[in-house]
Amino acid sequence: MNEPGSEQPTAFQRRPGELLVATKFAPSPAAFDQAVEAGFRAAEFWLDARLLARHAEIAEWANRHPLRYALHFPNTTRLEPDTLVHCARLYADVDARALVIHEPMYLAFHAELTRLNPEIRFAVENHHLKPADFAPWCARQPGLTLDVEHLWMLCLGDVPLQRLLEETGRFLDQFGSRLQHVHLPGYVPGYDEHRPMYCNRDLVHGIWDLLAARDFDGLIVSEVSERFQNPFDLKMDALLYAGWCQSHRP
Repeated sequence: MNEPGSEQPTAFQRRPGELLVATKFAPSPAAFDQAVEAGFRAAEFWLDARLLARHAEIAEWANRHPLRYALHFPNTTRLEPDTLVHCARLYADVDARALVIHEPMYLAFHAELTRLNPEIRFAVENHHLKPADFAPWCARQPGLTLDVEHLWMLCLGDVPLQRLLEETGRFLDQFGSRLQHVHLPGYVPGYDEHRPMYCNRDLVHGIWDLLAARDFDGLIVSEVSERFQNPFDLKMDALLYAGWCQSHRP
């Protein structure tokens, strides 16, 4: 594992032109340790009401590790008021960079969450959208999570990679000022979702190039299924990032 400040880039250090590449997990002591040991220095939390009830404990784990954080709000509108309080507290306690949230939950809860913590940066995630509806949808949101896999598969219908990169570049030109967060698994058309970044190096390098050219400073998350949250696959993603850094030194 590379120590902070070493010459070998990690997914935490951010020099000009570099990126904050993150992993995603449900918080547990083992998950934090595994992320750091793989070489990541940023993470997004998968959360539900049960986990948020343990917000103080999660914050204690988080603050013992050299990681930057974002939170993913629970994917349900059936939540008790206490869960919103817990989310707002956890956001503050780990100094989160963004709250990733799907539109139904944003519409239901953003006013109360803002009352509880006016510092929350909402990052609404794209999902099922027709191509003609994508830009108008983005324009309605206060902040955005760009899920590249959703854009490619659910919006553009698995178009060739070059077309996806062109559309992503247009999105960044139009809405880059609203972009807070990125989901970037290594999607390959026709295969399962939520695969590690290294499964599609051309996709990931292409998106990283676009984001680096615009000096994007939010988290870029290898949003992988639980079966890929193991030392080998996490390390492979961290190494992919390290190799990209070596070829893109300012």
